Amino acid sequence: MKLLMMFTLVLLAAGAIFSQGQVRVTKTEELVRTIDGRLTAALLKGDVASVNAILADNYIEVNAQGLVRNKSDVMRTVRAQASAPRSESVGPEIRVDETKLRTYGDTAILTSLKTTRYQFMENQALPQPSPLSSQSDTQQERLLKVYSKLNGHWKLVAFQTTAIAKR
Repeated sequence: MKLLMMFTLVLLAAGAIFSQGQVRVTKTEELVRTIDGRLTAALLKGDVASVNAILADNYIEVNAQGLVRNKSDVMRTVRAQASAPRSESVGPEIRVDETKLRTYGDTAILTSLKTTRYQFMENQALPQPSPLSSQSDTQQERLLKVYSKLNGHWKLVAFQTTAIAKR
């Protein structure tokens, strides 16, 4: 009997230790991540209706240069992008890592690390980089997004970007 009780305790302890290493994703976290992905796609495509639906009316943004924008500023940019002619573009390579999402009732805070790698090409129309810069330049930023459940819908209420100084 003691052996059976010992074995059961060992199994319970092992299960508790194993489950600590696993991250449980709640339905709320899954929903907020889905909405954030839809927002990113909508911004890239210039999808005015989707961006308008996801941003809260009192949305506020502070970029890495300290400029403050509100929803109408963002919507003006998205409308301009939507009306611009489509073209093929090489563009920078953007990678988002270290994404973490924490929920606090009707508030969700999403943090991540964004790495943008710019590549300079020999035949580009824009001014060439200075001789001191390399053929590629990398910029990193920390992103902080605050989503809030307003009238039953998750909306992005605040966004902050902080540049990471190069070492």
